[in-house]
Amino acid sequence: MNCIMILIDSLNRRCLGPYGNTVVRTPNLDRFAQRAITFDNHFVGSTPCMPARRELMTGRKEFLWRGWGPLEPFDKPVALEARKAGAVASIVTDHYHYWENNAHGYLEHFNAVKLIRGHEGDMWNTEPLTEIPKWAAAIENHRGPGGRTYYNNVKDFRTEEDFFSPKTLSEASDWLEKNHMHEKFFLWTECFDVHEPFHVPEPYRSMYTNLNGDEYSVWPPYQNGYHGYNKEYWENVSQDELDYVRAQYYGKLTMTDKWLGKLLDKLDEHNLWDNTAVIITTDHGHELGEKQRYGKQPPHYDLSANIPLMIWHPSLSSSCHSQPMRVDALTSAVDIYPTLLEILGADASNSVHGRSLMPLIRRETETHRDAVIYGQFGSGVTVTNKEYTYHSSWDEDGEINVYTSFMIHPQPLATGAKYIPGVDCPVWKIPVRSSAVIPELLFDRITDPAQENDVSALNRGTVGQMRAVLKRVMDEEGAPPEQYARLGFEAV
Repeated sequence: MNCIMILIDSLNRRCLGPYGNTVVRTPNLDRFAQRAITFDNHFVGSTPCMPARRELMTGRKEFLWRGWGPLEPFDKPVALEARKAGAVASIVTDHYHYWENNAHGYLEHFNAVKLIRGHEGDMWNTEPLTEIPKWAAAIENHRGPGGRTYYNNVKDFRTEEDFFSPKTLSEASDWLEKNHMHEKFFLWTECFDVHEPFHVPEPYRSMYTNLNGDEYSVWPPYQNGYHGYNKEYWENVSQDELDYVRAQYYGKLTMTDKWLGKLLDKLDEHNLWDNTAVIITTDHGHELGEKQRYGKQPPHYDLSANIPLMIWHPSLSSSCHSQPMRVDALTSAVDIYPTLLEILGADASNSVHGRSLMPLIRRETETHRDAVIYGQFGSGVTVTNKEYTYHSSWDEDGEINVYTSFMIHPQPLATGAKYIPGVDCPVWKIPVRSSAVIPELLFDRITDPAQENDVSALNRGTVGQMRAVLKRVMDEEGAPPEQYARLGFEAV
């Protein structure tokens, strides 16, 4: 069985037709959903970008143990396991974080790697600039030299084909054209789009707005609504600017969707649907001004945490269904890894925290998990079930450590021992500081799906029940002892 993994960064499910959107044009994602299974309760695990990718590529949830970083020597990367199972493994991506010092090890296990350069803050072009356009200068109001760096990378773009998702998906289509004859292949296709900067050419720039927008930043600063950083942005931003930025995100999504269609066309052209599974998902969503927030930082509301997942598997061709299929079970990003391995005929037991989704796809069961936890290292933990979402607070001064085999900078207080359950080698234990505290929150998912009303003060019984679920899942996943204390649980 072949497999194609399609990862579209910062993809919001609320902007997709298969999840009810009627504004943004995504005909190829809609077309894929007609064939695939759509998952309605799929959630992030570790955020943001590289923590999410470690989960997807290794099946190990990391946010209770460490934050952004490279693959560990004890990880078993999906590309390596795919190759052991006889697949030719290739990655095509414009995700520039892969070639940064603190995010290495993710690409080396593929047979082939195609890198598209220049997105966001990529260290690519350095020509002196005598002037920059208004839209790039607007980025620098809140992003400093980031606007100039990005503009230097894209200043010579002239047509749609020069932009990042068209290049990435075109290269993936070209790889498939040349390599679909292999007995077994694994193609990881990864677009950093629809990530910011939300910079797109025509016709997408004006597809969802009549505003000119030259004076607006298409790369707004991140917000969390609690600590007041970048507060001046919200004190001065106009509704027109908010609308314009959202329209540019929509345009970028429509452009990405168009070029995704080229890849899907290759599956049609070479009759690959009968022997190729296809997964389309994201690492996290992206808030676009809702709740006065930009980005994907804690607390993780469903806006960024409840993410799209659609899977095609050839076994579905024999299923009798008149409507697109949907799965209501709770699933987690870490479940993608063992699913990929099972599809490719590799050893799915290598997943530390993930559970294969194939029983759901084969309709052998309708349940998967009774709760999922997710978050960002150094902050709290969010736990979700079918009824409630609970965001824990934490002790800002409580002990917290990074556990890793890598020490990029000297750490005089670090100690080394076998700290990680199931890992039979020593790692560094490095004391760090927690993030600034965010209040405890509880939302009723049934009566308040938009998560507008925190009911933690009024429903202490449910808070207690959700905390018990949180602790149980932490126990199951082998959380470090100090995490319990900083989250207000008794020491273990």
